[in-house]
Amino acid sequence: MKPLLLRWPVAVSGALLAATLLTACGGDEPEESALDSINEAVLDAMRLEAELQGVVNRLTVDCMTDAGFDVHPLELTQDPTEWLEDGQSITESEPPGLYEIPVSVAEAEEIGLDIGRYNDPDFDWDAYEEEQGGPEMGPDPFWEEMSDAYREEYEKARYGEEYYEYMYSEDPETYDDQAEPPAEAGCAGDVRGRISDATGTEDGYVEWPDSLNDWEAQIEMYETEAVLTAQDDWSACVEDRGHPYFEFKDGSLDMWSYVNSFYEGMGEMVDETGEEPAHEPPPGAPWPFEEAYAKEVALAVDMAECSDETGLRETLQTEWDNTMETMAVEHQDEIFAWHDKLETALAEAQKLLQN
Repeated sequence: MKPLLLRWPVAVSGALLAATLLTACGGDEPEESALDSINEAVLDAMRLEAELQGVVNRLTVDCMTDAGFDVHPLELTQDPTEWLEDGQSITESEPPGLYEIPVSVAEAEEIGLDIGRYNDPDFDWDAYEEEQGGPEMGPDPFWEEMSDAYREEYEKARYGEEYYEYMYSEDPETYDDQAEPPAEAGCAGDVRGRISDATGTEDGYVEWPDSLNDWEAQIEMYETEAVLTAQDDWSACVEDRGHPYFEFKDGSLDMWSYVNSFYEGMGEMVDETGEEPAHEPPPGAPWPFEEAYAKEVALAVDMAECSDETGLRETLQTEWDNTMETMAVEHQDEIFAWHDKLETALAEAQKLLQN
């Protein structure tokens, strides 16, 4: 598992994980003011990054409008800062893999491991989507209502013919990791060039500090003797209850593939990922939905009870907080420099909107 980073807008989801590097809890805490300054710098950097992407979007919309297109996709018209959630990056950071273990026995009894219930033919997707929420629709909600011809011409004008063919190719080799994709042309290429020239960056993208990307270093520091002992005690407890010995890899478990093997038809989907499951399906699997879900809930309850018995959650949280806190303070100069570079890039990019 590598926490960061993809280019915006996908980067926003990664930003929540990135910011866990900066949460101050537990252990021999550095001075609160130092951590506060680092936290503020990261939060502001994420805001600056969002605003910089907003400039890119506005320039792209202007270019496409000049080309004769009046309806634009939401990714260009929606304010990127809407995806930033106040305070979420400062509090409630969670160690890797802990989300795979129910927070309580009560939660386990209600939704199991929150994996198989979505296979229920009677699952209420409308209620689920409403519960998840999210930013409201942007100013141009009619993109999907436009004809296929309009959207095709739009994308070709936005990216250029060659890049369009690359994006929509049905040949898997087109997306081979070793293949060099064609350069974006059209409005996208024009805007990237203008942003790069104005900001002195690659397409207006300012690389995140290496310390926020170094997952291996984070895990190495995190996997203390206390963590490994707590994980081993928990896995042994679960095994004693009739389940496999679940090993942690880079701090995480592979519960998704294991639990999906309970359900009819889901094992084939797991196979299609091309990755070897960490655990073989249990004897007798798969089962009809009701039986499979009951087994998932039983497993989840055992996992939650073993977490309570061994103190797994508390140990992992304390050690994770210590790790993130230490790395943030050790690399604060790098973090502040990243923030300042973003601030400068945004100021230069905004000048393009005035031309």
